[in-house]
Amino acid sequence: MFSAVTRTGILNASRTPFSRAVATQSARAFVATPARRAEEPQSVVAERARKNRPVSPHLSIYQPQMSWVLSGLHRNTGVLVAGSAYLYTVAFGLAPMFGVDLSSLAVASTLAAVPTPLLLAIKALVSGSLSFHCVNGIRHLVWDTSRGLNNKGVINSGYVVLGTTALLTGYLTFF
Repeated sequence: MFSAVTRTGILNASRTPFSRAVATQSARAFVATPARRAEEPQSVVAERARKNRPVSPHLSIYQPQMSWVLSGLHRNTGVLVAGSAYLYTVAFGLAPMFGVDLSSLAVASTLAAVPTPLLLAIKALVSGSLSFHCVNGIRHLVWDTSRGLNNKGVINSGYVVLGTTALLTGYLTFF
């Protein structure tokens, strides 16, 4: 069912302990591949190989760290902020064709009719996304100057970003 794939001579050619260790690891990486019988279609071989392959690790097995959590949040807030701006721009441009009024007076009167808890939730979502993305963008600009790129600097600047975002979100939501 499986044919062995070996690398002959790789261990004999290595001279240093490091190259011996690398050669041992690379020789172990190529242990076996599924053999294809002449009468079997490629899809059967692929299905059999898929069943014998280990599942790749997922994010759920890793302990969350501030650097990758804030990186993912920065990307998501960027998509949310930019996507909202693009969507509103397209809607504003197409609104006259459909007889919809998206002037600032019409939008303000529509928002005035929204219940206060829902309006505060919308304001918190928009202001939180925008303020986090802006503050974390400033953090990245500071990193571009090669400052704070050690572990302690990354973690400390992450806490500064979270604190500043909380203050800005509260201010923009309630005032």
